[in-house]
Amino acid sequence: MPRATRALLSTVLVALASPAAQGAPAEKKARPPCPSRYADTLSAMTPVARDRESRPAADWVYCLRATAVYEHLSYGRGGKIVHEYHAKTRHGTGFAYRQRGGEWLVATNHHVVAYPEVTGEGQELDGVPSGSRRVRAEVRIVANESEPESPDQIVLRPVIVDDPLDIAVLASREPLRVIPYRLGRSADLRVGTAVLVRGYPLGAFMAANAGRVIGVGQRDIERGWDHEDFAVDALLNLGSSGSPVLAVSCQTGEPEIVGIYHAGYRNAQGLNVVIAIDELRGVLDDLRPPARVTPAREPVPDLAEARAALGRGPLMIPFGRRAVRVERQDEAVRFAVLDPSFPLSTRVEIAIVDGGAAAEGRAAELRAALWEQLGLVLRYRSEDGSDGRRRPDVRDRIATRIRRGEDEQEQLLTALRAGAEGFGQITRSERDPAAQGPPDGRERPVRGPVELILGSR
Repeated sequence: MPRATRALLSTVLVALASPAAQGAPAEKKARPPCPSRYADTLSAMTPVARDRESRPAADWVYCLRATAVYEHLSYGRGGKIVHEYHAKTRHGTGFAYRQRGGEWLVATNHHVVAYPEVTGEGQELDGVPSGSRRVRAEVRIVANESEPESPDQIVLRPVIVDDPLDIAVLASREPLRVIPYRLGRSADLRVGTAVLVRGYPLGAFMAANAGRVIGVGQRDIERGWDHEDFAVDALLNLGSSGSPVLAVSCQTGEPEIVGIYHAGYRNAQGLNVVIAIDELRGVLDDLRPPARVTPAREPVPDLAEARAALGRGPLMIPFGRRAVRVERQDEAVRFAVLDPSFPLSTRVEIAIVDGGAAAEGRAAELRAALWEQLGLVLRYRSEDGSDGRRRPDVRDRIATRIRRGEDEQEQLLTALRAGAEGFGQITRSERDPAAQGPPDGRERPVRGPVELILGSR
């Protein structure tokens, strides 16, 4: 091969072997460690922060013990009132975030420290009878769930609670170590952001759980809540409620609080939701609940309008889970509570005749409840679109109010049947207006329904 040809071939081989000829970049560019406000890895922390968060405990995070005592009354031998007491305890997590005057403020979830005033439907507590009243409640800082109560423990007083946000701020007069980090911006979180959660799972010990954001922008309206959440895959448990959730700032390398853990999905692992800190900032800073648009309340039922409607004929309304026929009876109004088997039977079980005279006690409560229910039913029917307008939101609010009174109405009817105090003016009508005579047309004496006469105009 000629020397010139060998030289040219050598040059081509060298060129093909070069990175540029193979399509590789001549200069590899380093990817930025933080593509957004918060890092995708906890290793982006500064050495000082990494050292602090590698310790077993965070001295600004606390185990909270919420205790409530309930009193239940019953009747014993000889009509003596029996007092029973039941104590309930739960553990959760809180963190001190600010000093205000001579107090140190602690943030946690509302559901960690909240107990119902009275137990009952929708407010049940295991081991506490329905109808028990809360007589004592307190929140204190403990080392863990097994630590017995001691006068040396710090007792926290409530400053502000907000159920829709599931946030509570408590105060201590004893000095507490506050969070060494700033509040961040949850709006800047994205899927993949690394998070660190500090808390007391099961109230047993301090733990640090790491994970990533797996969902953002979720509106939480369960159990009466109303706030924005984001989801993380950190493995969390009961007792972790109220835990601060941290993300690492790309700018400073310092962790920032971006939310407060408050709930997990049932029968799921690594699927937990965190209240976004942007939702809570106003409460934490200003110690005031956020301004909310109050739903328009339905006007008080117009009694004159209701009486006018009855002039056009009888009306049927629900009352205490029963059907009630309402009709004018001269100048009085008669509320006839029909048989439980209605519409199979139209027998009148109880009739309440309102002549307009003054009533007191339970009788006054019954009258007010009947007229309010009648007014609500008329309002509901007026929103059926017969005038060309249909407002389903208004109808839904009215229907909710109608259902909300069922329990109290049922109690009033039960007291009426039993002849309880306040229902003394009970008489027997001569015959049941709903009763039918025998087939041959001959009248047969029929004992009428129980009748309560509220008075005559």
